[in-house]
Amino acid sequence: MLLALTVFQLFLLFFVFPLKGWDYNVFVGAIQSLDHGQNPYILANINQFAGGYTRESLGFVYPPHTLYFFWLLDFFFVFHNIGIYYVLLLILLIISGYLLVTMGMGRKPHYLFLITLILTGFMGTYWNFYTGNKDILFLFLFTLIFGLLLKEKYWHSSIVMGLAAAVSLTTAPFVALYLIIRRSVFERLGYIFLSAAVVTVLFLVSYCINPTYLVSYFDILQGSSSPFYESGGLNTPTAYLLFEDLLKELHLGGVIPVAIVSCVYIGLILYATWNYSVKNRENTLQIYSLVMLAIFMVLPRIKPYDFIILIVPLYFLFKDCSYRMKFLMFFVISLPLFVWYFPASIQPTDYPFLIAVYTQTYSLILIFLVIILADHLTPRDHGEEKRERTNLRKVRIYPEKNS
Repeated sequence: MLLALTVFQLFLLFFVFPLKGWDYNVFVGAIQSLDHGQNPYILANINQFAGGYTRESLGFVYPPHTLYFFWLLDFFFVFHNIGIYYVLLLILLIISGYLLVTMGMGRKPHYLFLITLILTGFMGTYWNFYTGNKDILFLFLFTLIFGLLLKEKYWHSSIVMGLAAAVSLTTAPFVALYLIIRRSVFERLGYIFLSAAVVTVLFLVSYCINPTYLVSYFDILQGSSSPFYESGGLNTPTAYLLFEDLLKELHLGGVIPVAIVSCVYIGLILYATWNYSVKNRENTLQIYSLVMLAIFMVLPRIKPYDFIILIVPLYFLFKDCSYRMKFLMFFVISLPLFVWYFPASIQPTDYPFLIAVYTQTYSLILIFLVIILADHLTPRDHGEEKRERTNLRKVRIYPEKNS
């Protein structure tokens, strides 16, 4: 049913909706500005060369060194047509899926489960194709990071983490993954330092190439058009903006109430993550997955297309669960599919508790609760007891082999 809904959704995207790919058009406008020697951080230059639909206030907000990466893609005709760009996104999805099913620690891969997760989870794939954004690249990079972490190639994974943070600083908090690896404190800090060094070097190189662009980039981050200043709702469904809007509905608005609720939220996430990590300390893959999910939940800025990277932790957290648990997981993370298919005549504000505009946020919080509660209800020594019973049975059947 979820796959059928997704096919219908993508059909509407490609053949019915007249407006799509505005982030793609921003990339095109930035590349054209670069080719014509104009500053791509000036909104008028972006709109001049976009050649398609762009929002009036939507500018290029990525670091200057990403311009040359996008220019390289344009050199290979990726940005000559949005269809070619979609093919690139599809290839990255396929490669990421292949890497995920081949790093399952020797366990049987679950292809249908992964395909359904990629296409339907949080509507992340839909949002990436609808906006023409680049976060499927982050899915690919975090898949590489997980694979390298499992092979204990920490230095290599740290470099990839630095590259991800260099593309968008919003991914920088995921460097906290290195705080939980089984190495000395000095080595953990070394991995974090290496990731930061990769970002620093790329910024220095971009400054040497064109200091004006780097200054313009930092001006945008500090100005009123900064991507960190968002009004919340559908376009920026973070938990903190949800708390702010809910408190306003309860006539408890203000900085202090929002700060208190946000601190409690972060504290509960960290506490639950710590307990989970202690209980599952022998399962490194599970710990990496939950910590990545927890970091995502406390990010100060989330966009709808960012949810695509949660495919990585959710696949490893649920692929060996029962079908009942998988069905529950799919129901929770696919809530946006069902809520957003209500009649268009009903405005999002008509739903109680801002359900429509913050569906992904509610879904994110619910899936975290499902994971924590399921782990809490699982006996700590269940696996040990099962192995002990198996060993005792072997001793009784084959006493001469265990003498």
